[in-house]
Amino acid sequence: MDMCGRRAWLRGAAGAGLVAAWPALAQQKPPGVAKLVVGFPAGGSIDAVARRLADSLRAVVADTVIVDNRPGAGGRIAIDALRRAPADGEQWLITPGSMLVIYPHVYKKLNYEPQRDLLPVAQIADVPLALAVGPGAPASVVDVPSYLAWVKSGAATHGVIGTPAAGNITHFLAFLIGKSGGFSPQYVPYRGSAPAINDLLGGQIPAVVNPLTEMLPHLPSGKLRVLGVTARQRSAFLPQVPTFVEQGHPTVVGSEWMGMFARPDTPAPLVQRMAAGVRDALKTPAVLEALQKLALEPAGTDGPRLARRIGEELAGWREVSRVFGFQLDE
Repeated sequence: MDMCGRRAWLRGAAGAGLVAAWPALAQQKPPGVAKLVVGFPAGGSIDAVARRLADSLRAVVADTVIVDNRPGAGGRIAIDALRRAPADGEQWLITPGSMLVIYPHVYKKLNYEPQRDLLPVAQIADVPLALAVGPGAPASVVDVPSYLAWVKSGAATHGVIGTPAAGNITHFLAFLIGKSGGFSPQYVPYRGSAPAINDLLGGQIPAVVNPLTEMLPHLPSGKLRVLGVTARQRSAFLPQVPTFVEQGHPTVVGSEWMGMFARPDTPAPLVQRMAAGVRDALKTPAVLEALQKLALEPAGTDGPRLARRIGEELAGWREVSRVFGFQLDE
């Protein structure tokens, strides 16, 4: 073969190889627009985190990154939107953990199976939760033991506990508080944290189990007192407040978290690019400042470790659900 023929053959072979590799290359190319699907209205904590992430992910995972709010059905509409979307890396889900580890035990009819239908990409943040009291409880209630003594020595209304929703982790933690403390709570589920805190501050209910996010602004006034956090470790935002475990209640343990998910058949290069983008975003001042303002603790856990956490929590809450017996039809 002469030199010209050899060059022609090499060009042809290279072209054939490029054609053969084109589908893989096309899969690795990021989309022009990526949507971060959020199952809650604009203005909430998850929406705020998603918008800060979108700013950091722009030009990293796509030319344009936007937040697509799909509120309703306690976050289930957003999950369904991701399930129905093409697996092209254009849509990603940001959701709290309750939808994946508690809802399967609560809803009699659930149109998704977390471990089958959602691929964990990264854990974004931990959401500290706590029990707090307001003007509806006497000033002598300053910790978990004094709260339990007051609840069991007074009227039935002392055992009222508000939660931001029915059937999520705060509701289940209220059940665990009652079970460990030896009383039967009267649950008052609200449509979000803000209404629950408003009624707590107004004295309509004596106590709430709620994310710290909405509690911290009211601590300086003294109208709201945090009695115990439900994580295994104290929160960096309230280091002076002990955990339930420290106060003699080892079964009252649970934390909410935020994670990012993709369809399971999303091309691996796109998932890897997004995971790296989230990991890097959680190191930027803008995202860290946003989390700090919301009393959220940055996580950065990778997809495989988040998958293991989901499996462990699914199993743990299954037993709690069996004892609790709480279920919802829709």
